Amino acid sequence: MITIYVCDAQYIFFEAREIDPMGRMPLRSTLTPPPETAGTEVALWTGGGWEVLSERPPVPSPVVAVPASVTMRQARLALLGIGKLAAVDAAIAGLPEPDRTAAQIEWEYSQEVQRDKPFVLMLAPALGLSEEDLDNLFVLASTL
Repeated sequence: MITIYVCDAQYIFFEAREIDPMGRMPLRSTLTPPPETAGTEVALWTGGGWEVLSERPPVPSPVVAVPASVTMRQARLALLGIGKLAAVDAAIAGLPEPDRTAAQIEWEYSQEVQRDKPFVLMLAPALGLSEEDLDNLFVLASTL
């Protein structure tokens, strides 16, 4: 048996383990023992060696991709969820022609809503939605 040193998803050492030398090395493990740590210190595997950090780094927030499109059902449910569904018709009615008619056709007959469509970009401010709000709305809609 050999001793391996296993790291978590942040490459911080968390356990030593005995394995068969003919077996497979687990992901994020090394044969190099980590240095001693004390208190809040942690050992970080850099790929070529260990580095001692004074404390565990914060876990990075996952990056959430904004979908390019959602179904109209998802969009309507998301708008309902944030209390903006009822405001859509009034926002469309407030647009100048021919934008109003084009937006009404998009709203009533589209099967999907695309994030970068002029209809969406024109309607968002009328609903009081910033670019960030719009991104969050599409992310929310994609989960419904």
